[in-house]
Amino acid sequence: MGLQNPSGILLGQITSLQGMLSVNRPTLNWKPNIELQPFVSCGKTITMDLTLKSRRKFWLKVHLYLGLFAGAVFVVIGLTGSLLAFEFPLDELLNPKLLTVPVDQENKSYLPLDTIVAAGVKALPPDGKAGAIAFPRHSGLAFELWFNQASLYGDNTEIHQLFINPYTGEVTGQRLLTDFEHIWRDPFKDFILRLHYTLGLGLGGMNVVGFIGLGLLFSVLTGLILWWPSPGKLRNALTIKRNASPERFNFDLHKTFGFYSAVILLFLILSGVYLIFPEYGRGLVGIFSPVTEDASICRSTVPNGAKTPISLDEVKAISDARFPDGEYRFIGFPKNEQGVYFVGKPEIDEINPKGSYRRLWIDQYSGEILHARERGSRTAGDIFVQWLYPLHTGEAFGFIGQLIILFAGLMPLILYVTGVIRWLQKRKARKLKSVRQSLG
Repeated sequence: MGLQNPSGILLGQITSLQGMLSVNRPTLNWKPNIELQPFVSCGKTITMDLTLKSRRKFWLKVHLYLGLFAGAVFVVIGLTGSLLAFEFPLDELLNPKLLTVPVDQENKSYLPLDTIVAAGVKALPPDGKAGAIAFPRHSGLAFELWFNQASLYGDNTEIHQLFINPYTGEVTGQRLLTDFEHIWRDPFKDFILRLHYTLGLGLGGMNVVGFIGLGLLFSVLTGLILWWPSPGKLRNALTIKRNASPERFNFDLHKTFGFYSAVILLFLILSGVYLIFPEYGRGLVGIFSPVTEDASICRSTVPNGAKTPISLDEVKAISDARFPDGEYRFIGFPKNEQGVYFVGKPEIDEINPKGSYRRLWIDQYSGEILHARERGSRTAGDIFVQWLYPLHTGEAFGFIGQLIILFAGLMPLILYVTGVIRWLQKRKARKLKSVRQSLG
């Protein structure tokens, strides 16, 4: 059954002694009871203390090993997350000739969309297949034509970007965007992004990061268990002791900083795990409120005669008629004869500036709107899911939110460094104690 509790044995022995005394010497019953009662209370205190200490020791080991191994990964995820908080401005800063274009002050209107895309398609490599056109976020950026191409390093498919000046139709350049199996080939922004959620391990790395995220969740929770103060010691648990020794200062910094950062870290971990495992996340959210699935099953009706798709300018006109407000983020092209145009045109006040909740699925031949996803039809589950990504990146609250995420990404590093220092300090103390004991 395992080791017995020594304090429990002590209590049993005291109780048995009381019984023997009351049987053999009934006239002195009152005396041993008075004398032995303090020992019974002491035994209970010892039992409680040993139980608390053993529990604390257990949680301390769980926290230690999760922190040492999963915490090291958390440092990488946190630092890359800090950079990604400003990924677009950073990308523009590093690649101005590729991404930015001079604004035509005399004629600030774009060329027709079909003209822009045609210029990009003309510059595609022979095995390149256009998949979507991404619209610029402001007037000084180029359009991005995304296309797929077979990788030279394996059987996987690469995603490339071709940049087009919307005022002149000139192709300003091309770059590889994503090679999931060879992260080192990606541009800096996407290298950081893949490192953030795959550790550079390809598609399988997403599962690794997801399970490490679950471990980090327990690491933060065990940290809160260890932080939890005894009665009357709450103030000490929330502050750093003044004029403390370096050892005590490091301990207080780890403890108090961990507590104050716990809420942010817990949210970032939970939202990150959701983004890694969205199917499971949707199922969990769906327990409380339905989550609307994307209309990925929409299909165009293939005509019997000429199979001529409508133009992109017509797609844009249809979208503008349905959603007059907002700015375009992308238009996805049909993948095959039954494919559809996939339009993302968010409302002005949408919380996710990178993506688009409001979307249209349009028949490529007839121009019929097969499905529309808009804010008025959202469920509570849809709203919850919609908020997760922009909160995770900080963009839900604009520049201030991005700054919060920037600093939040440094939290794992601070906790990891102070935690390792604390571990080394205790390890050194144990070795010194062992040496002293051996010397007698």
